Amino acid sequence: MSASYNHFLKISHISAIYEFLHHCVDDLIEKSNTNFENYYNGDIELTQEDCEKACSFIQNLYRVSVMENHLKLPGDMSTNLQEAVTHCYMIRKNDIFQALARDYILQKDHNLVNNVDWRLKWVLGSSSLATLHSPLLQVDLHCSKKNGDDLMKNTINFEADLQQIDNLLMELIQFQKEFH
Repeated sequence: MSASYNHFLKISHISAIYEFLHHCVDDLIEKSNTNFENYYNGDIELTQEDCEKACSFIQNLYRVSVMENHLKLPGDMSTNLQEAVTHCYMIRKNDIFQALARDYILQKDHNLVNNVDWRLKWVLGSSSLATLHSPLLQVDLHCSKKNGDDLMKNTINFEADLQQIDNLLMELIQFQKEFH
């Protein structure tokens, strides 16, 4: 396993190591792709193979660490590298967890809610009852679902009154209690 992180010895500045670690996490969570061209400069002297091996090592280490809720570093890793890997892990742990949960949900052919947009509007009564109004919540659920290798995106729209909102909130609270 030590061969996988020995590639970091070719990175001359600690700030470049931090940058590389964050790029590895960005690639893991699909925020951006790790590009070999970014690491072929004076601070980082990695070959494309070194870059891929180092990135794969970090991504696997972080993936397993998040699933086991414990970061276990190799004992023969240098102190500076251990500190950098640990620091990046602590900062990005939640991002990694969210990406792993997203991938798991999509692999099980479930719909995934990526984002929720909502608007609250007041519906006025008839002209004779202009003072009577009731709130109405408009909700847009931006969802994804895996269809083979493709990721299908769609939006579900609905409106809800106060009673429906209360019911939805109670169900979400109950789900949260069961989840934790």
